[in-house]
Amino acid sequence: MTVRVGDIRDILEQAAPGTAVDIPASFLGDGAVSLVFDGSVLCVDGAMCDAKELWITGRTVTTASPVPVPVRMEFTGDGELVTGVLAAADLGGGRALVLVDGAPAGAELLPGAWVVSGGHFLPLTGRRPTPQADPGRLDGLGRPLPLPPARLRTAAERERDRAPRALLTEHGIFTPRPPVRRRQGVRLLDSPTVRGWSPIGTPGGENGLSVDYVNPPLRIAGALTALPASPPYKTVVGGVLLVDTGAFNGSAMGAYVVPDGSGAQPSLFAYGSLGSETGFGPPMFQVRGISAGFGWNSRVRVPSADALGSFPFLIALDNPGEIGADDEEVDPLKVLSALIGGSAPWVRPQEGDLWFAAGLAFDCFETLRGRAMALVQTGSDLTISLLGVAGAQLPTKSDKKIARVEIGIEATLRPTAGELSISAGFTEKTFLIDPNCKLRGGVGMKFWFGEHAHAGDFALILGALPRGRELPVRYPKQQPAGITWGVGSTVNITGSAYAAFTPKSLMAGGGLDVTFQSGMLRAWLSARFDALLEWNPFYFDVGVGIRVGVSATIKVWFVKVRISIEVGVSLRVWGPAVGGEATVHLWFISFTIGFGAGRRSGDPALGWGGFQGMLPPPENMVRTTPVTGYTGAGAPSTREGTAPWLVDSGGFTFTADTRAPVSRLYLDRDSTTPVETDDTLDILPMQLKDRQSELRVWLGYNGGAESLTDWSRTVLRGSVPNGLWGETADAPGDGLIPGRILGVRLVSPPVDHGTSTGFIDEKGLSFDPIAPDGNQPLSADEEASGPVPQRPGGVIGTIAGGIDTVGTRDRRAALAEALTRLGAGPLDLDDDLSGYAHAAGTAFTAEPMLVPAG
Repeated sequence: MTVRVGDIRDILEQAAPGTAVDIPASFLGDGAVSLVFDGSVLCVDGAMCDAKELWITGRTVTTASPVPVPVRMEFTGDGELVTGVLAAADLGGGRALVLVDGAPAGAELLPGAWVVSGGHFLPLTGRRPTPQADPGRLDGLGRPLPLPPARLRTAAERERDRAPRALLTEHGIFTPRPPVRRRQGVRLLDSPTVRGWSPIGTPGGENGLSVDYVNPPLRIAGALTALPASPPYKTVVGGVLLVDTGAFNGSAMGAYVVPDGSGAQPSLFAYGSLGSETGFGPPMFQVRGISAGFGWNSRVRVPSADALGSFPFLIALDNPGEIGADDEEVDPLKVLSALIGGSAPWVRPQEGDLWFAAGLAFDCFETLRGRAMALVQTGSDLTISLLGVAGAQLPTKSDKKIARVEIGIEATLRPTAGELSISAGFTEKTFLIDPNCKLRGGVGMKFWFGEHAHAGDFALILGALPRGRELPVRYPKQQPAGITWGVGSTVNITGSAYAAFTPKSLMAGGGLDVTFQSGMLRAWLSARFDALLEWNPFYFDVGVGIRVGVSATIKVWFVKVRISIEVGVSLRVWGPAVGGEATVHLWFISFTIGFGAGRRSGDPALGWGGFQGMLPPPENMVRTTPVTGYTGAGAPSTREGTAPWLVDSGGFTFTADTRAPVSRLYLDRDSTTPVETDDTLDILPMQLKDRQSELRVWLGYNGGAESLTDWSRTVLRGSVPNGLWGETADAPGDGLIPGRILGVRLVSPPVDHGTSTGFIDEKGLSFDPIAPDGNQPLSADEEASGPVPQRPGGVIGTIAGGIDTVGTRDRRAALAEALTRLGAGPLDLDDDLSGYAHAAGTAFTAEPMLVPAG
């Protein structure tokens, strides 16, 4: 310690009895003092001091509670320096905090902070600092993962961490609860932070709790925990509950993501399942389980067909305890981690998205067992997915199986984007004849439709395509398809296959490798086949080959010599123009014989006829579409139409667009000056570059051509396929060229009413005479007669206030009765005049003018 005895004595001598004394926290030590006392200066109220014996008592605030508690501090000196400090704070109820620093006199505890509770002394520790994050490694919620530890902890450090300790948190100090008697089968998991903690001071807790109850046949495992999140979220609260009664099993899982107040919306999801080993229903179709779930501001990652066996929502239909499991123990926290953790979580926050899921587990004829689920996701992209895994094993009743086939099927429709994908693949559980004979691979299909840039395109892919047979990246990717079979310990058989069908080509191929290995003798056979067929333009390329070999290792004295013999032959034919090559391979020499035309070095150029077949039909190539102001009359939607448009004279809007990129846009028939220009275009299938394309739009009126240059215009731009209009086949941009002119939106000029009424003939000014002739009120020679109308004001108020009074209604009824006696009475008299009273304030544009009655 570096505190001087004189500094302590000066503070104690200057303190008056019963007053407050400030003690610097540094006088109590350098490390553990912050675990017991708050702040850099301790204010001891009601202090009583002894400067000679170096002690002080009073009341001060501790980390256990903001309320001051009794405290005593003793300092031990040796010469001029303080060699030890002992401070104790009484928390009441047999609980206390003790601080030991250096070597104080009479202290039996080691240096550090201690908690006294129930007669036991527990070391007090603070929360470990948050591990340093690695921004380059993110989990599925976008949170940086911690850096790996610089070194592994020693056995002594691990043993020390397992010892009971008290914990200082922002909510106070927590001590472990004393052991309690638990029912058989109950155990608490180690993962959550507050499990088994009781408060000392201000009660509180932090991360969550978990439970694992086992009392055969009942098993309950669950966890509720809070995890940190990255902006715009601050906390992820997740929970899992797994129940197994032997006859039935169920699961419930979910998470709630709390935003940090920056305007983001909360995210949540929930999913539950209920299943049993024995289904219900007729033998032909028995239901073994059901499930349902939803998510708000959340999105589910749709697995590929070969990964459906590990999709948690499907696993939950059979055995939810297998989710994330790597041993026989069921850990609900691993289940939760498999759902929302890692760099590619199954469920992640996605603002604006909403999803619903429903699943079913079933058996058919006691042979086929399957799980299926429908998943609908909306928001950023409408996605409808059907997912399923089905399998069968033979024989069904015997323990020894000769075959097991399990296939995953995934179908996803994105109607807004215009894409449909279907895939199916073997799972890792599939085998034939022998459990060592494994089948692998799958098939995938994709179709594009609607407004998608690749509408009309499709692909059917089996297995993984070999090098040199690559297709555009938008086409489905599959795992290698084939078979692997280890027959005993000497023979190994490996087979592979691939196939692809697109609008342009068909390709297929495969291989077979058989290897025999016994001691120092090895023999092998290798066969290959591949074929490519294109029809626009027509082209084929077919190859086949086979090799057979044997090798032996012999020992001559102290030297091992390997002797190897291999023979093979391969043949490849292509065309048109037809040509090929044959290769003969012997163990000591190989040679190739070519014949016919040489192999093409690249894709041949198409003619116009071939390229035209790759374009949409002419009636869909250029379109004119009314937007507003169109009133019908059989408007044509293509250039082939002849019926005129009937439009509103007050204004009209229409679009003209094309499926090909436009280099020059004209708004009249004969002009040579474009109103908009763009880059030249290339035609990749025809291998043409720097070509011009024109789009001309004009108005046909009374047999003439009217210019539209004075109309308001908005150029329409979009993406076009690189495979049609690109310069090279391997251009970047996911096969699309963005920002090309595809059309124009035109709005008619504002209506010009002019300043003249135009010519009006005599007929437009004629009138019909009124018989008999009389004095006209507008005659200039007629003199005014009668009283002059006056506008006294307040008439509207008089009407509103008096028209629906009792007196007015009575007088009105008396007038109607008098008219009835004279034979001119009204038919039905409305007795309710409140509507007239309410409308009087708005029915007149000015105060009425009055003349005397009579």
